Amino acid sequence: MYTRLERTIDLLADLVAYPTVSGEPNGAIISYIKTYLELHGIDVLLDITDDGQQMNLFATIGPAVDGGIILSGHTDVVPASSEGWQSDPFVLRRNQGKLYGRGAVDMKGFIAIALAMVPEFVAARKRLKIPVHLAFTFDEEVGCFGSARMPDFLARNGISAEIAIIGEPTEMRPFIGHKGGMELSAEITGTSGHASKPAGEVNAIFYAARLIGFINQKAQDLARKPDLNSPFDPPYTSISVGLVNGGEARNVIPAFCQFDWEIRPLPDVDPHLILGDVRAFADGVLLPEMRALSSEANIVLKIVSDVPGMEARPTSPAAELVARLWTNEKPSVVSFGTDGAYFQKAGVETIVFGPGGMAQMHQPNEHIEEASIEQGLQFLDRVLDHLDSAK
Repeated sequence: MYTRLERTIDLLADLVAYPTVSGEPNGAIISYIKTYLELHGIDVLLDITDDGQQMNLFATIGPAVDGGIILSGHTDVVPASSEGWQSDPFVLRRNQGKLYGRGAVDMKGFIAIALAMVPEFVAARKRLKIPVHLAFTFDEEVGCFGSARMPDFLARNGISAEIAIIGEPTEMRPFIGHKGGMELSAEITGTSGHASKPAGEVNAIFYAARLIGFINQKAQDLARKPDLNSPFDPPYTSISVGLVNGGEARNVIPAFCQFDWEIRPLPDVDPHLILGDVRAFADGVLLPEMRALSSEANIVLKIVSDVPGMEARPTSPAAELVARLWTNEKPSVVSFGTDGAYFQKAGVETIVFGPGGMAQMHQPNEHIEEASIEQGLQFLDRVLDHLDSAK
């Protein structure tokens, strides 16, 4: 007997087979999903980037009225080298109740569950009081670039939803807020020379180190002033430098140094103000010293991505829906970003809630348990009942 679980697993196998690593074109997986939905009589909207390389998919099942629930998942996955994997990361492996593959839990598992529910949603379409929407995005892992387009897309197409469920793997526990995430890069250009004659040269690594020291001091200042009422851990805006590259050899004065850093602000903190302080130090203190030695010296600070925080709203319709349909567990918050921030920015009450565990994501042998798939299907059954009875 071909059960709904088997249908979901077959869909997940198809989805995992697309190696949709962040930054790579996702048109093939979107085309697969589009074809599947159209075979069920569902109209599909695509939001395609100007270069045609990336796209979001949006579809609606049910009446053309305001409100309804968005089920959202991102189609991209983190890279997967063969090291540590017991099988091909892009071929779903089923073993002892677990489904292995890159993206199996983060978060093609949720997408497969939503797609597996499509026949049930379509069968109930004529009696639904409010619609269910499907929103599948690109490049969440590297900056939520797909969902950043959602506020404008929804407004442009006249779509107004009440609730968005971001199906990240939370072990079916509700998360109602998260910090923002500003990812940055610093490029320090100096001059090169022999290390035995440093006079008159601009050592790019020395100046990068001073800039990193200033950033570290900002991080310490923020850590000393936690918001004691904040639900976040840690309860302050954090800053980190994660990667440094520069230099050619020990005895060569480095002409270039680059480092990657980030700011994870509390939802009510503007990271641009922190960046402004760093820019002021670079432009007002370091650059004059550097250019006194060489007019070619420079410091460039670049914003790679800027994901807003998601404000925690414990009594929102989204939190109340999950409490009523699934669990009375007190909603929590996380310190990493999700697509949810942009749905909230679009005026949609949002919750991060889905099957599978965070411990299995971004790991070799990433997997989701079949029992978690069953939980996701059961939850969407209850969502369907809500769509049918909503007033």
